[in-house]
Amino acid sequence: MARFESDSLTKRSSKFENFLKKNLDESTYERIRAYEPCIVCSHREQKAFKYVVLSDECLYLTENPPKTLSTAVKLENLFEIDLIDDLPDFLSGQEQRNTTHIQINYWDETVAKVKPSSRPSSQNSMHQEDTDQEVTSSSVDKLSAARSKLDLDDDSDGEVVSDPMSKSMPEGSLKSMLKQSHPNGRHPLKSTFKKVTIQDQSRIGNKHVSSKPEHKTDNNLSVPTPDQQVGSKVSKRMTLHLYMLVPDSKMLVLIRSAVNNFLIRSTLYIDSEELTQDGALYLQKGKHSSDLGGKTLSVKIDMLFSTLTKELMDPGNTMEQTFELVQELKTATEKYFHLKRLFWKSGDIFAKLVSILKVYLPKSPHANINNDLGRAQRADEFELIILIIQTIGLMFRETEIFPSRLRVLRSGSGRLIQDLIEVITCFPSLPVKYVPPTSKASKLLMQTEADKWKCLADMEIHELFVEFTSASTSVLFELLVIAQQSHWGRSENSFFNVNWLMNVLENLNTTNKFLERIIGQAMRFVQPSKKVELSPQEAILVFQEFYIQHAIMVYSPPLASFISNNYTEEFKYYIQGPVLQEKLPEFYPISMRTILLIQEVMSQVLQKKVQLLPEKRFIQ
Repeated sequence: MARFESDSLTKRSSKFENFLKKNLDESTYERIRAYEPCIVCSHREQKAFKYVVLSDECLYLTENPPKTLSTAVKLENLFEIDLIDDLPDFLSGQEQRNTTHIQINYWDETVAKVKPSSRPSSQNSMHQEDTDQEVTSSSVDKLSAARSKLDLDDDSDGEVVSDPMSKSMPEGSLKSMLKQSHPNGRHPLKSTFKKVTIQDQSRIGNKHVSSKPEHKTDNNLSVPTPDQQVGSKVSKRMTLHLYMLVPDSKMLVLIRSAVNNFLIRSTLYIDSEELTQDGALYLQKGKHSSDLGGKTLSVKIDMLFSTLTKELMDPGNTMEQTFELVQELKTATEKYFHLKRLFWKSGDIFAKLVSILKVYLPKSPHANINNDLGRAQRADEFELIILIIQTIGLMFRETEIFPSRLRVLRSGSGRLIQDLIEVITCFPSLPVKYVPPTSKASKLLMQTEADKWKCLADMEIHELFVEFTSASTSVLFELLVIAQQSHWGRSENSFFNVNWLMNVLENLNTTNKFLERIIGQAMRFVQPSKKVELSPQEAILVFQEFYIQHAIMVYSPPLASFISNNYTEEFKYYIQGPVLQEKLPEFYPISMRTILLIQEVMSQVLQKKVQLLPEKRFIQ
């Protein structure tokens, strides 16, 4: 029961949609990822019929049928999520067999301003007994009735009734946290973060930092020991048990994906000098804004997208015109999340972008790329290639809430995805590296100005090639996330899953070379070097690179064998725990998750348990 159609991830309910629209602002509602009925067990209530609602920043709970919506867990406080293989003893029959048990561990900062007494209060105990809703044998029989009240399967194949607008980033905890830290709306520069205080770190992303020794737990940043006092609050470890009542529930994989996206998004905030501005500013400056005056924001965006689509589909566009149009689409999408919905509604622009990539990859349409004109032409082509790949990656990010996306990707038996994977993993043609002619001048270590410019041209091509590899890595990461979401459960016609994706990679003769590039780049980032700290963008790229490697080690024996046979020494000697902790500083929200991922990949490559950090558990 989520904001997806039956051929996507889960079903939806129009009645529940209306409840959410009444209780959430537009930007939050737009980013609701899923909701499903469940039985909740926690320190506040035991075996209560609830609905769990997943957004991009927190988990909500509401009654079944819904009455009030309350925040259960903020994703920034979640550090462990597990699938428990058991059968709940308070259910029986088919309901018991179809239940998925999810255990969530998180830090609760709202317990008290001082540590509570170890002796329980009798008044609190009485209150606990009053609030617990025990599931007895008679209440289990009410389960079907509770579902029917909401008519959960109505409109399951229809479109969402309303289409609220939202910007790329909602006014959630991250944005408000940063605005409080920096009233002028600007971020401190990276050099400032190196000297940041403990209080500042808590506002940036690690709300559990303390001057006391830290106990590192799991999957997020380093977190404090249980019941550790943070400022004027007590951070206490809590556990939430969700017994999902939908057969083959996808809530677990969606929560994991939401946590990863939250960590990436919050890490990117550190790298930006100022927060995202209102998208109307772009429409005032954009090429197509002159005809939008006096219209509502929704109409403006629809008109902008319609105009961009029409112009992008024009076969007579030059490379410069195509670059300008794609740049305009990318910039607008970064400000307006709604454009992603329009992008996936038909898939025409996606197909067009993939077809443009095929024109310039792997070979250039230019006849000779080794002369001066050819080198400049190939550099321009690379800039367009990189922009298109980055735009596609942007459209993939956090768009699982759109049922039309998976329909587009599955159309034509996944032909577009296969073409995309083929071009992003290829080794593109490059100009031959310039070698100055042998002469007396060169023997005297002297070069002409022309020689210098040609060497600089080689450097530009090299930098663009590295950027192309990084952009391709990010897109392959997004495809893996989509495939893993589709892979979960026993959905029919789910050919676009992890096994299918790995089979595509295994059948390409360019995959091994691509793996060599991303592993080599990852090793350069994490190995001991003079550069102590990675940038936030580099930290995210390292996470994505090792995420791909981990998926390969788990799902593709041929490619896993290639990695193990060729990179054992690198994994054994290049990666060191203390160096990683310096490269990935604690105030990067993605750091702990990345180190745990590296640790798991190392264990699989070296075929022995590797412990880069003590007492850690890996969360897939």
